[in-house]
Amino acid sequence: MRYVAVDDCGPAINPMLIEGQIHGGVVHGLGQALYERIHYDESGQLVTGTFVDYCLPSAADVPNIETDRTETPSPTNSLGVKGVGEAGAIACTPAVVNAVIDALRPLGVTFINMPLGSMDVWETIQEAKS
Repeated sequence: MRYVAVDDCGPAINPMLIEGQIHGGVVHGLGQALYERIHYDESGQLVTGTFVDYCLPSAADVPNIETDRTETPSPTNSLGVKGVGEAGAIACTPAVVNAVIDALRPLGVTFINMPLGSMDVWETIQEAKS
């Protein structure tokens, strides 16, 4: 329903770009956790080689992303700036997977392979029930 992200960007030079980087990282992490899957046919031909065939999250698939930032200057450059957005791409994927596993833990589920497509989650629930 929502995702909260806090990044330490160093001194904020352009807050709008920071927001965009964080949102992009979170959406990338969501895509990895829930949608992105490479498919090959029975002869080994890649069938998800274009974005028409490869599933990516759209704006309708993304929850409300709340952001905040801390501004601790980096000691390694004269501006004190740091990169942003990577935390969303790195932290979002395990956060989403762990949230699904936590929801299914009462059924005895402790692991699901990514991506967590709706059919994969449904099959995991059915297996856990039997």
